[in-house]
Amino acid sequence: MSQFQQIALELPEDLYSEIEHLTEEEKDSLFREVLQEQIDQRKTSDFHNQMKQGYLEMAQINMQLCKEFEEAEEEALREGERLIHSPTYE
Repeated sequence: MSQFQQIALELPEDLYSEIEHLTEEEKDSLFREVLQEQIDQRKTSDFHNQMKQGYLEMAQINMQLCKEFEEAEEEALREGERLIHSPTYE
């Protein structure tokens, strides 16, 4: 069973007036739900930022690899074209 910790929370009067009609149990439930939603959103945002950073880093690595193999690909293309147009192929 989960243990609970109690916290004190100060709210502006106008905000408190929106929830003052709720029972203590309803207030507790509301704050737990809102807090959990905020935590989940922050985790999702952090995850998306980490993924974005990873993709940016990989993009740089992939660009370097493409540049390293560009000459080999051009050579393979030239050789393929040479073979296609050679008399022994026709």
